[in-house]
Amino acid sequence: MLGKLTIIVFITMLVFTFTGCGSNGSSSEGDSTDLPVIRVAQQGAYDTWPTWELMETGEDADYGFKIDMTYFDSGPQQIEALGSGRFDVAAVGPTPAMVGALTYDLQIVGISVDESTATTILARPDSPIFNTKGVNPEFPDIYGTAEDLKGKDVFVTTVTTGDVLLINYLKALGLTKSDVNVTNLEQPQMLSAFQSGKGDIAVMWSPFTYTGFEQGWKVVADASTAKAPAVIFLVASKQFCEEKPELVEKFVEAYINKAIELKKNEANLTNDYIRYLKEWSALTWDEKTAKIDMEKHLVYDLQEQLEWFDNSNGPSKVETLLDDASAAFMAGGVFTEEERQELLKFDYINTSFLESLKK
Repeated sequence: MLGKLTIIVFITMLVFTFTGCGSNGSSSEGDSTDLPVIRVAQQGAYDTWPTWELMETGEDADYGFKIDMTYFDSGPQQIEALGSGRFDVAAVGPTPAMVGALTYDLQIVGISVDESTATTILARPDSPIFNTKGVNPEFPDIYGTAEDLKGKDVFVTTVTTGDVLLINYLKALGLTKSDVNVTNLEQPQMLSAFQSGKGDIAVMWSPFTYTGFEQGWKVVADASTAKAPAVIFLVASKQFCEEKPELVEKFVEAYINKAIELKKNEANLTNDYIRYLKEWSALTWDEKTAKIDMEKHLVYDLQEQLEWFDNSNGPSKVETLLDDASAAFMAGGVFTEEERQELLKFDYINTSFLESLKK
């Protein structure tokens, strides 16, 4: 099994190999330049859009800070960046959040987005996997059988929400990752490899899922149908939470407000979203694809976030999600039993900033 040291080494190797295109700080200048800077590590999907809009419009200054944001390909890279002290906040899936809590004392401070239906397992349309649906009655909407998957070549970005999806999907068919040939690839490399004809299935999330759709690839399962919710969390370094709690609170407030504003006006913002994807992620999407992606992402206002974290009448929805994800990864060899029990203390969930905003 992978212990804590192994996880750290693995993440560090990923960062040096795949770190993206570097800082893309706000272009606005003037009196706001003396405001405190929040260093944000983000990917190129929907969850970054609110942060990007705050930065591009200069609204971050209205909240009393400036954003300096850098692109990363996946969660493992982001949490190492926060753990090393080079960044302050990020949006990552449950698995990177837990690994970050174990290895770097990162804290979950809120929810970014829910992208369960945008996190998918894809296969080419002629795959025999699509000959059978609902072989396990508890998972009626997933395709494939154990015989279809055994020995097949599977692409996944390991130690991510997509990895949890893969583990749950295989488990539903009575399999584990040891029954298939797993190749760990970052999403851009995975897309290129699958386009070239390599691999049998690929686990992709937004925005790469939609490029797959354009290629004619079909959904074998998603995080919703495989019962592996893909909720993206806002996380912050422990040092930033302790030394600059007022900035953490301001960032969480600004992010939630902007996310809700964008969702409410979604019907009129398709071109804005297309521009964001092109300028930040170097993706060129048509209007139809952009609208689908926007619709598939859910965001939660302050009250809804507090409800997700509420454990006054038993485990919260967040705790249940993390419990299930940690169990899947312990079975997959990422966490030891000791590490899972440490995670189940949930002392890395910091709701103080959301609670303060409620007042």
